Amino acid sequence: MYFRLFIALLIALASFGVRAAPTMLNDLAVLPDKAGSLTIAAVAATDPAQFKSLPSGGFAGGFTRTTHWFRFTVTRAGETWLDIQPPVLDDLRLFEPDPQRAGAWLERRAGDTLAFAAREVPYRSFVFKLRHADATPHTYYLRLATSSSAVLSARLMTPDDFITTTTTESNLLMASLALVSVLALLSINSWAWSRNSLTPWFVATLLIFAGHLMGSSGFLQQYLFPSTPQVSFYWVGAFTFLLISSNYGLYRRLFGVGRERPVLYWLYETNCWLPLLAMPLALMGWQTEILPLFLNVSVLMTGVGCVLAVQLWRRGEPGSGAMLLANFVSLAGLLVFMLHALGLLAGGFFVWHSLQFASLGSVLALYVAMGARYRSVSDARVKAEQDARHEHEERIRQGQFLAMLAHELRTSLTVLRLAIGSQPMAPKTVDKAERAMNSMIEVIDQSVQVERLADGQVTIERMPCDMVLLVKSVIADSRDPTRIRARLADSLSLNTDGRLLRIVMANLVDNALKYGKAGEPVDIDLVADGAHLRLVVGNAIGSAGAPDPHRVFEKYYRAPQAHSFTGSGLGLHISQALARLLGGELRYLPEGDRALFELHL
Repeated sequence: MYFRLFIALLIALASFGVRAAPTMLNDLAVLPDKAGSLTIAAVAATDPAQFKSLPSGGFAGGFTRTTHWFRFTVTRAGETWLDIQPPVLDDLRLFEPDPQRAGAWLERRAGDTLAFAAREVPYRSFVFKLRHADATPHTYYLRLATSSSAVLSARLMTPDDFITTTTTESNLLMASLALVSVLALLSINSWAWSRNSLTPWFVATLLIFAGHLMGSSGFLQQYLFPSTPQVSFYWVGAFTFLLISSNYGLYRRLFGVGRERPVLYWLYETNCWLPLLAMPLALMGWQTEILPLFLNVSVLMTGVGCVLAVQLWRRGEPGSGAMLLANFVSLAGLLVFMLHALGLLAGGFFVWHSLQFASLGSVLALYVAMGARYRSVSDARVKAEQDARHEHEERIRQGQFLAMLAHELRTSLTVLRLAIGSQPMAPKTVDKAERAMNSMIEVIDQSVQVERLADGQVTIERMPCDMVLLVKSVIADSRDPTRIRARLADSLSLNTDGRLLRIVMANLVDNALKYGKAGEPVDIDLVADGAHLRLVVGNAIGSAGAPDPHRVFEKYYRAPQAHSFTGSGLGLHISQALARLLGGELRYLPEGDRALFELHL
């Protein structure tokens, strides 16, 4: 969403810029004044051939203390506004011939060292109003002296064009500030619940970037400190070095560069603290000498960041693609700005703000990258919590199973011990011993079946199966066939795995006989349900009570009153799993004082 908004803003500015079409000074020429001692009379008397032509209407002289004189001619009648950017130029002086005195010049001043009220037009850049009665050529001279990079972009516009163009540019810059503010608020909100150590660095970088943009765009002096221009001067210098420092601190943490990589670690740490140490010198007037060094180092470090981002991307780290984009966007913007600041590339609004726009695109990409990383960490945390909870629940179920197994085997073994001690054994004792052995075999078999299901070792072998004969066979092998009332169709056939289906049916029938009310019949209905079959096993609720509808198919679950009966708590769990494996569904349908289990196939 944020990338689309940023691109939409750029497209909007481009379309407005084409529509407004400000006129660049195509006859602009420059004359260096290294000592800064030339007067307007001396400059006006200089051979025009000594001036270097600037056909683009822009100038980039780099970080230098040289004063520069510009010469240009206006051939427009009426009122024309001369717009000079960027807004951080210290001292601008426009000289025009004095119509009242031959050979004399009128001086008009501008620059960020003057109070905002001293400007001819109350706007963040520097505007001079030029008025001519006719289209006769009028030659002007402009003197530039600044402690920042000696760059200049000059445009001639009608007042209407000026309002259209500058409103669009200001809106874009304001939108950038608003977007950075939104990202900061969203990041603070995410930090409130995540409490990660990376977000404070990201928020600090966003706020510093916003502060730097406020100063370098001229908004600070226009809206906050119109009467104290020195605040803007120190503000821009301070926030430039703060931004460099915070970027290194943020990227070191984003790339996960720790002390185990000492060369990279100290490279980032040195470049994080060095700008803070150099800041006082810059504010004392040495930024012309200091900033080129930091710009060159920034290009080198951004290149290192691109290499690290590629490594993260190749490893498939969360958000690595966005981090890679952020580094390449930063590198592109930094190169354009550096070429401009060092005097190798002339340009206007876009070039001067290339670093800010690139930084905006970079922080958007970083926000996406951090979001991806936080989601990955959050997902890992949730999964770890789920695994821990699952492991805890599994331990509880295993404990229940072991307790059940110990109880059932102990009871059965006690019966066997008594039977063995009876000499000779009565038929009733033999019957008890057989039931005890059958109970142990049942518990063991069901435990094995559960493990095979959990491991996915159960395979299906489908073939035509006579369902009526299968149900009759299950009834015949049950513990008490005489209690069962079966209502079966004459003939029903199904293509299924009869071996697995028999286990499901046997568990349902045995469960009904065991826990149903003593002496009461168990009903079995097998009917055709369209293209499917429906088997219903029902019984009156006995002394074990009704099962919990929400837990009846849960592994190891047994009703509180059912522990007096032999059982593993696995039969219904196995039956439901096998039913689903066969493409059917087993449901429990409580009905007053009866328990019904319905199998759909």
